[in-house]
Amino acid sequence: MKKSTLRIVSTLLFMLMGSYLFAQMPDAITMEPANPTIYDQITLTLDVSLSCPDSALFAADSVMMHSGVNIGDTAAWSNVVEFNALGIDGTQPKLVNIGGFPAAITIEPAGATAWEEITLTLDASLSCPDSALFEADSVMMHSGVTLEGAPWSNVIAFDALGADGTQPKLINNGDYTWSITYTPSAFYGLTPGQDPTEICCVFNAGDWAAGEGKDFDAEGNCADFFIPFGEAPASYLWQITFTPADFYGIEEGTSVTEINCVFNAGDWAAGEGKDFDMDDNCIDFVIPLGIGSVNDNPEISFRMYPNPVENVLHLDQLENASRVEIYNVVGKLVQTVEDFGNNVSINTSDFNSGVYFVTVHINGTVQSTKFIKN
Repeated sequence: MKKSTLRIVSTLLFMLMGSYLFAQMPDAITMEPANPTIYDQITLTLDVSLSCPDSALFAADSVMMHSGVNIGDTAAWSNVVEFNALGIDGTQPKLVNIGGFPAAITIEPAGATAWEEITLTLDASLSCPDSALFEADSVMMHSGVTLEGAPWSNVIAFDALGADGTQPKLINNGDYTWSITYTPSAFYGLTPGQDPTEICCVFNAGDWAAGEGKDFDAEGNCADFFIPFGEAPASYLWQITFTPADFYGIEEGTSVTEINCVFNAGDWAAGEGKDFDMDDNCIDFVIPLGIGSVNDNPEISFRMYPNPVENVLHLDQLENASRVEIYNVVGKLVQTVEDFGNNVSINTSDFNSGVYFVTVHINGTVQSTKFIKN
C-alpha cells in the first residue's frame, strides 16, 4: 500500500537523522487553513478509505468525531467531547459527506449545473505542488469540460477568452484563495442538449513557466482538477468545521499543541476509524495545530537567520525552549528538533522552495514566525 511506503521512508529518515524527527499530518486527515491557532475556524477532512482498519468506516452512512486536545506538551486527551455529545459551543461533532470535489476547489452555489452562473474558488495553498501559486500575483484558469465521456473538450486556454468573451482570470481574495465567476455553458460554447459532467482545469500565474497549480491525487502527485457539475457523488471524504477553542472550552493563555481524535459511524459497535502507525496498527489520530496556541501572535524572543535561506537555518537565543518544529504551507509537520542548547542549526537543503513556519515551544507557550526557502 502507498501509505505503508510513506511510513517506511519516514522511519528510514528518522534512523538516518538521529535526533531529527520527520512527521506529517495523518494520511487520512487534511486540515484547512494551514497552521491555524485554536482560535481559528478549521475544517478537518477525513478520508475513511485511509483510516484504520481499512473497512471500518468505508460504507458508513454517518461519521461522528470523538476528540480532545493536548494541553502543553504532555496532557493528551484533555477537554474531551464525546461523539454523542455537543461541544462547549453547542457544535455537534458530526461530519458531512462532501462528495468528490477536490480539496482546493469550492463551487457556489453548491450543486450547480453547467447552465447556471457559478463562482469557482481555488485555494492556492492546497494546490499541487505546495508552493506553485502560493505567492502568485495573478492566477489564470486553463480549462475545458467532459462531454460524452471525453475530458478536456471545448478547451479555453488560459491566455484566451471564453466563447462569451469572459477572461479566465481569477480575482485575489487576499487569503490565498482566488475566484472566478462565470456561466460554464456560455464560457465553453455549449449548445442546448449537451450535458457536460465536469470541469477539467489547471491554473497558472500568467504563463506555464511561472508555475502550474493542480490537484493532489491519492498518492500525493499532481493531477488535473476534475470538478463535477450538480451534486457531487458520494465519496469517502467526510468533513467537519469548528473552532477548537470554542468547541473544547479552552481558557485564554492555555497552550494547545494538537487535537486527539477517533471516529465512528454513530456508535462504537458500528466500527471505529483510527490512524495507521508505522507497523499498520490502529492508533488514535494526532493532528498538530501547526503554529497554534491561544497566545495570539506572542512576542518572538528567539532570533532566526538568514531569511530567505538556502541550505542552513540558524536559530539562537533559545533559552528555556524544549522543541522546534517546522511546518510547510499546507500544515504538514516536516521536521522536529529536540535536545539542543541555546542555539540550533537546521539543514534545509532538501526542502522544496516556498514558505515555511517555525514554531518554538518555550515554557508552555508557542512562538512562531515564517521563513522562505529559496
